[in-house]
Amino acid sequence: MEKSSKFTTEEFEFNGYTATIIVPEKPNGKWIWKTEFLYAFDQAERALLNDGYTRVYYGISDKYGSYNAVRLMRKFYQFIIKEFSLDEKCILFGFSRGGLYAFNFTLFYPECVEKVYLDAPVLDLKTWPPKGSIEQEQMFNEYGLNEETLQTFMGNPIDNLKEFFSLSIPLLIIAGGSDEVVTFDRNAGKLITYCKDNNIEITSIIKEECKHHPHSLDNIQPIIEFIDKRNLL
Repeated sequence: MEKSSKFTTEEFEFNGYTATIIVPEKPNGKWIWKTEFLYAFDQAERALLNDGYTRVYYGISDKYGSYNAVRLMRKFYQFIIKEFSLDEKCILFGFSRGGLYAFNFTLFYPECVEKVYLDAPVLDLKTWPPKGSIEQEQMFNEYGLNEETLQTFMGNPIDNLKEFFSLSIPLLIIAGGSDEVVTFDRNAGKLITYCKDNNIEITSIIKEECKHHPHSLDNIQPIIEFIDKRNLL
């Protein structure tokens, strides 16, 4: 356990996976669940921590937002809201592959989610992980897929946009328009186009010349405003 004058960090094992909870000095019950890369590009999370938001991470990185991953997330959710006196609705941050987890958890358990922030998210497993990579092999094993069946697989977030947006959960999406790792046009861009075509209101920020990195924004005010309009920087 790490302590500072402003927060306490607890790490523990839950159902065989490491969990990290960062509790502010004066928690307000609200919490940010970052589904991947807890400490990467975390300027907004650090600012929100200082404002009373608890930061949460559950390290199931090798499950790629699968049905099994979502079930594990649900059990973890049920445990931590009681153990740490957290609100029943979380705010999900899905960065890169974390977008798979954030999207699918929201789809299955919308009653547990207040808002969603996706940043350069993977939304189509046909586009990432890279062909022949260790990550793709892990993903195939987790989903029970192979190169052939992946082409007809309809369990990607991008295949379930109608159901997702029927939930009317506020969404912020930030992405690089020149993303070379998670192709913009087939992931974040496709979601944004769907919203425009169907008159669905979301908050989107496209960094036209940005590649996959860096995530987040130099000026995090739009993120803070999306999460909590009462606490503008």
